[in-house]
Amino acid sequence: MPEGLDEFATKYKVHSESLAYLEIQQAGGTDITDDSIPLDDRRRKAAESSSKLINDADEFAGTVKEFRVPSAALPDGIPIDVIKPRNCNTNPIILVYFNGGGMVFGSKESDRPICQVLARDIPCVVVNVEYRLAPENKFPAAFEDGKNVLRWVMMNKALIGGTNDSKIGVVGCSAGGTIAATLCHEVTKGIAFQVLVYPWLDLRCEQPSCTEFENGPILTVDILRWSVDKFVKTPEEVENPRASPLLRESFTCLPPTLLLLAEFDPLRDQAYDYKRKIKEAGIDAESLMIKGSLHGFFSKPGHFKDLGLKAREKMFAFIKKRVASS
Repeated sequence: MPEGLDEFATKYKVHSESLAYLEIQQAGGTDITDDSIPLDDRRRKAAESSSKLINDADEFAGTVKEFRVPSAALPDGIPIDVIKPRNCNTNPIILVYFNGGGMVFGSKESDRPICQVLARDIPCVVVNVEYRLAPENKFPAAFEDGKNVLRWVMMNKALIGGTNDSKIGVVGCSAGGTIAATLCHEVTKGIAFQVLVYPWLDLRCEQPSCTEFENGPILTVDILRWSVDKFVKTPEEVENPRASPLLRESFTCLPPTLLLLAEFDPLRDQAYDYKRKIKEAGIDAESLMIKGSLHGFFSKPGHFKDLGLKAREKMFAFIKKRVASS
């Protein structure tokens, strides 16, 4: 076992899939914060290192169509993939999905496999969003892209394979969870539910889990702070409730919420604080912490087969219940 992992495995009850992933990352991981390496190279290497671990959609049968959502900021529009499985019903749910990556990394291509898994297994239509990344596009560019796409989807349900009666939910992983959470505060009608997967809800990163897992094992507080520096224009923006939705004053406008959490994750306690505020506002909120898991497990279904399935089963049951009651 690589240096340091034996101590971690002794202190915590780590799932075998997580241990194997840690070994892979230590053997060939990329230092994404090394600014001496061109950012495009780091993005490419990070995507390559994850590509072998994410694919679990070999059995996907359906269509993947690219659309361009009109945007004043992008002459060619915001790229989205609309993923529709062959087994979709006549009035499908539509999920609007935002990938993770600290607002600096990630793409719709990197998360296409998990989107295909969700589309196949719910089944539903998934809109996989390519929002603008930092540092080329600082706050609030990603949020503006997300809002444009969400509103466009609401007005074009039939065009993308749904119907006028299709329910819409938003899903976001990590930094994508930041976008999804903020959109639910800003677009207060037409969202049936939100699923936030180990979301980043407070850019200040001061919760107890940020201290406990300050040095990883996968996501470190230094990586989070590096990402914040790339994302915001001024230090004060970390306290902007749009960037840190945990700091919102009101939660009464939110739809029913599910939070899926990793056990060994500096962001874990932010989600519990967020759930508490939602419930105090009288809104239904559920959470499930996947024991033995690491930040990032959900979007790598090819590797995290057991842990990913546990999270998806909870997600599918939550969606079924919320859509049936809406």
